[in-house]
Amino acid sequence: MKRFRFRLEGLLRLRRLQERQARRQLADALRALRQLETVCQLARRAVREAEGQVLRAQDARELRGWAEAMQRRRQELAAAERARVAASRHAEELWARFLQLRRDRKGVEQVRERRWRLHQREQVRREQAELDELALLRRRKRA
Repeated sequence: MKRFRFRLEGLLRLRRLQERQARRQLADALRALRQLETVCQLARRAVREAEGQVLRAQDARELRGWAEAMQRRRQELAAAERARVAASRHAEELWARFLQLRRDRKGVEQVRERRWRLHQREQVRREQAELDELALLRRRKRA
């Protein structure tokens, strides 16, 4: 019986490796995005608290101090939002890359599967030819 040999096995291993790496990168990016979303929530809360302190200020100096604090909190929130948007875009890019790599791997696997089925059919055909030849030889010996 002839052994099945897929000439693109190295390519298939490479595609699987690339897909695993892309999956890990995507997971890392999504984890970072969740962390940045938490940072944004905390920054929003800090802005609301600073706004509340401004409203409770009792003199001009206290008002100015809380207004400056509120402004810093808003800047921190804006920076956190920019980082979150950038992380979201990065995650989307990695998602698209992962999907493409998965399609590439599946394409090579489909080629492998077709060649495997062809190999199996060829093996059955060869075995049947051998059986037919044996049967023919037996008939000749009897005759």
